[in-house]
Amino acid sequence: MKTRSHSTFIAMCSAAAVIAQFISGKATRDALFLTSLDATALPMMLIVTSVFSMLLVGASTRWSRRIRPAVFVPGAFLASALLYICEFAVRSLAPSATAVVVYLHVSGVGPLLASGFWLIASELFDPRTAKQDFGRIGGAGTLGGLAGAVLSERVATLFGVPAMLLVLAGLQIVTALAVRRLALASEATFPAREATADLNVAPSRSGLMTIAEQPHLRNLAALVLLGTTSAALLEYLFKVKAVETFGPGDHLLRFFAAYYAVTSLVTFLLQTSSTTAALQRFGLGLTTSTPSIAILAGSLGGLIVPGFGAMVVARAAEAVFRSSWFRTGYELFYTPVSSAEKRGSKPIIDVAVDRLGDAVGGGIVRLAIVFLPAAPSTTILAVAMFISLCAIIVASRLNRWYVHALENSLVERGGGFDLPYTEDYSMHAVVAAMREVRAAARTVRSDVGTAATTRALDPELDDIVALRSRDRNRVLAVLSRESNLGAALVPHVIPLLAWDPVADYALVALRKVAEERIGELTDALLDPNQDDMVRRRLARVFSVAVSQRAADGLLLALDDSRFDVRFQVARSLVAIVESNAGIRLNAERVYQVVQAELAVGRPVWESRRLLDGFVSESPLDEFVRDRAGQSLAHVFTLLSLVLPRQPLNIAFGSLTTGDTQLRGTALEYLENVLPAGVKQALWPYLMPSATPVGRQQHERTIASLLQSSSASVTVRSIARDLEYRRIAGFGRA
Repeated sequence: MKTRSHSTFIAMCSAAAVIAQFISGKATRDALFLTSLDATALPMMLIVTSVFSMLLVGASTRWSRRIRPAVFVPGAFLASALLYICEFAVRSLAPSATAVVVYLHVSGVGPLLASGFWLIASELFDPRTAKQDFGRIGGAGTLGGLAGAVLSERVATLFGVPAMLLVLAGLQIVTALAVRRLALASEATFPAREATADLNVAPSRSGLMTIAEQPHLRNLAALVLLGTTSAALLEYLFKVKAVETFGPGDHLLRFFAAYYAVTSLVTFLLQTSSTTAALQRFGLGLTTSTPSIAILAGSLGGLIVPGFGAMVVARAAEAVFRSSWFRTGYELFYTPVSSAEKRGSKPIIDVAVDRLGDAVGGGIVRLAIVFLPAAPSTTILAVAMFISLCAIIVASRLNRWYVHALENSLVERGGGFDLPYTEDYSMHAVVAAMREVRAAARTVRSDVGTAATTRALDPELDDIVALRSRDRNRVLAVLSRESNLGAALVPHVIPLLAWDPVADYALVALRKVAEERIGELTDALLDPNQDDMVRRRLARVFSVAVSQRAADGLLLALDDSRFDVRFQVARSLVAIVESNAGIRLNAERVYQVVQAELAVGRPVWESRRLLDGFVSESPLDEFVRDRAGQSLAHVFTLLSLVLPRQPLNIAFGSLTTGDTQLRGTALEYLENVLPAGVKQALWPYLMPSATPVGRQQHERTIASLLQSSSASVTVRSIARDLEYRRIAGFGRA
C-alpha cells in the first residue's frame, strides 16, 4: 500500500507539471497566432498541424522501439524546452513565422509528450488501481492546468506574451524531471515485467498494423477521430467569436488564460468529486461519450440562441468533460493492453488520429466557408451535431471491448493458472482390477459346475442377491463384468457407492450406463434421504454424461444441503458443458445458486483459520474445514458455467498470487462481468479480512450450519423435486 501511495503521489505531481505546461502552451499559442495572423488561417493551420503531427508520431514510434519510455519521454521534454528557448530568441526577427512554429510545436509536440506521460502511468498501475487513482491523478493534472493558466495571465500582463516562451521552457524542464522519476518508480515496481515488455516491444509490426488487427484499438481510434473532429468545428467558431469580441493582443491572451483557468477549476472539481463514481456507475461507454454529448447539446443551443456566450458554454462543457471523465476513462482503456501493442499504437491514436480529426474539422470549415458563405456557422454546428452522434454510438461499444481487453490481458499474463474443474480420481487402476476380477470369476464358475448354476431361476435375481450380500468378492464379480448393468441392477448398485471397498467399482459400472439410466440416477441424486456419500459419489458419475437432461438434473442438485455434494455436482456440470457445447443453462439460475453459496456469511469462509489446531473428530467440523478451503473454488466453478472459462480460471488463480498487476486486472475483470448482486456478495471474500473470527463466532457458525442442515432440508427438497419434475418431465424410478 505504501508503494502504491508513493507511486500515485509521483504520478499526481507529474500530471500537474505535464498539464500546466500544456495549458500554458495552448494559451500562448493561441495568443501569438491570432495576434500575428488572421483567424481565417486557422482551418489551414489545423490541416498543416495534422500533417506535422503524423510525421512526428511516425518518427517517435520508431525511436520508442529502440529507447524505453523511461529515457525517451523525459528526453523529449528536454528537447521541447530547448526549442522554446530558440523560438524566444528568433521571435523578434520573424513574429509571424515564430507564431506558426509555436503553433506546430504546442499542437504537435504537446499531445505527444502528454501521451508519453500517460503511457508510463498506464504501465505503472493495474486496471483496478488505475480506476481508483486515475481520477486523482487527472485531478492533480487539472489543478496544474489551472496554475498554468493563472501563470500565463500574470506573465502576459506583466511582461507580455513572448516572455511566456521562456516560462514554458522552464516548465518543460521541471516536467522532464518529474516524468523521469515516475518512470523510474515504474521500473522499480515491476522490473521483471519491464524487461519482458522491452523484449516484446521490438516486433516488426508497425503501430498502424497493430491498430488494424485489434478491434478494440480500431474502435478507440474511431472514437478519438470523431470526437476531435466535432471539437475542432466547435473550437473554430469559439475562437472566431473570441477575436470578434476582444480583438488581437494581450486582451485576447488574458481572455484565453481566464477561460482556461475557469474550465480547469470546473474540471478539477468534477474530476475529484465524481470521476471514479461515474466510471463505476456508467462504465467506459457513457463516461467517454460525455464530450460528444456536450457538443451535441451545445451545438443545438448555438442554433437556437446564436452568439459568443453560447459558443463559450458549449466549448467549455466539451473541454471540461474531455479533460475529466473522458480522459480518465480513455486512459483506463489502455491499462490491460499489452506493452507491445500500447507502445506502438497509443502515440498514433493519441496524436496522429487526434490531429487527423483536427484536419478533417479544418477541411469541413473550409468547405462550409467556400460553398455556404451565407450561413457557415449554422452548417458547421449541424455537422458537429451529426459527428457527435456518431461518436456516442461508437463509445457505447467501449464497455464490451474493455472487458475483451481484460480477458486478453489475463490470458497473456497468467496463462499458467488453471482450475481442476473436470479432473476426477483416476479410474485406470479400478478398470485394471476389474479385469482381474473377471478372470477370477470365470475360474470360479468353471469349478462350481452345473449343479450350482441350475439353482438360479433368474440370473438377474442371482446378481441382486450377490450385490446385497455384502460379500466383496461376489459384489465385485457382478460390477466387473464387461457387459453393462441391467436396469434391475442399477437401484442395488447405487447404495454401494457408500461402501468404500467397492465404491470405485460401482462408480465405474454406473458411468457405463449413466446416459441410459440418467432419470434413475437423477432421482437418487435429488433424494435427500439418500446417504450423503452416495450423493457425492453419484454426482461424479454424471461427469461422463453429455445430455441436456443430465445437465438439468445437476442444476437442480445444486440445492443439495451438503456442500461436498454441491461441489462435485458443479464439477460434473462443467464437464458436461465442456463435452457438449450445445448444453443450455439458465444463467439467472446459476447466479441465484452463487448468491445462495455466498449468503452463508464470512465466518464459514474463515472457519479454516478458526479451526487451525482445533482437535475434534466431529464430522461437522471436518465439513466446515473442507468448506472453508474450497468455497471460493466452488463459486468460481459455478461462475465458469456462464462466463468465459479461461480468463475466469486465471482470475481465480491470481487472487492468491503475489503479482499485484495480475490480481488488479482480475479484480477489474470480475467487477465488469459479474452481475451487481453477485459482485456485492462476492467482493468481501476477495478482499483480505482484517477482523479475526473468535471462538464464540465459530460456535454460532456451527449452530447455524446444524440448523440449516436439518430444518431446511425438507422444504428445499420438496420444492426442488417439484421443479425437477416440471422441467425434466419424468418421475422417480
